Amino acid sequence: MARDSGLIFAEQPRRRRWPLFVLAAGLVLLIAALPRLAVLLPAGVQRVDATLAARFVPRYEARLASLQAENTALHKHLAGAQIALAENDALRQWAGIERPAGRWQAARMVFRWHDHAELAGVYPVGAAVCDEQGRFAGRITEAGADRCTLTFAGYLSPAAAGFAGEQAGLLQKNWRLTGLPLPTTLAAGTVVTTADGLWLGTLAGIPAPAADGLSAEAPLTDTADLGSQVFFIKM
Repeated sequence: MARDSGLIFAEQPRRRRWPLFVLAAGLVLLIAALPRLAVLLPAGVQRVDATLAARFVPRYEARLASLQAENTALHKHLAGAQIALAENDALRQWAGIERPAGRWQAARMVFRWHDHAELAGVYPVGAAVCDEQGRFAGRITEAGADRCTLTFAGYLSPAAAGFAGEQAGLLQKNWRLTGLPLPTTLAAGTVVTTADGLWLGTLAGIPAPAADGLSAEAPLTDTADLGSQVFFIKM
């Protein structure tokens, strides 16, 4: 007890710090023992790792599983695309159309709207885009930091030109080739390509006079699959 001016003050109790030192030492020992525990108790260490991941990185396991599933699906699409591209090359040889030279890069579809889609990756504006079978789907019209915009063929401005034999027209929405000259000698099944030789489709029938009476038009078949999950971009 201490006295001061007649008042009595109680001495302050000393704080015991040894529990903190014991806890810190225990953590050090646990960290040092983790490699050995991983060999002896792999399942337990995995549970500890999952618990720590869930504590410090919320939804870590869910996001990892989602990315792994997405990566697996992409590889399946790419494997299927290789088969489809081989079949398309055989069709091109049968029709006498050569595939344009150049390097093609696969790009995953991220979002899709009725007239355009966002693709993962950055590619040059104006680059041609094909579906998994090598059919012309549109062109890159915008490029951002890590994504780019694919505008579908029928919505391009100016409209994509389609060449059927020695005649040319313009590709419109719903895969219709318009502006063909009259009279026409084109037959159903005639192959239609872009100016750079990419496959647009084939004429579904003999071109019929359009509403203006000055030109002909016809729908196309065997056109690009705009619902594809993977597209190919000409580099």
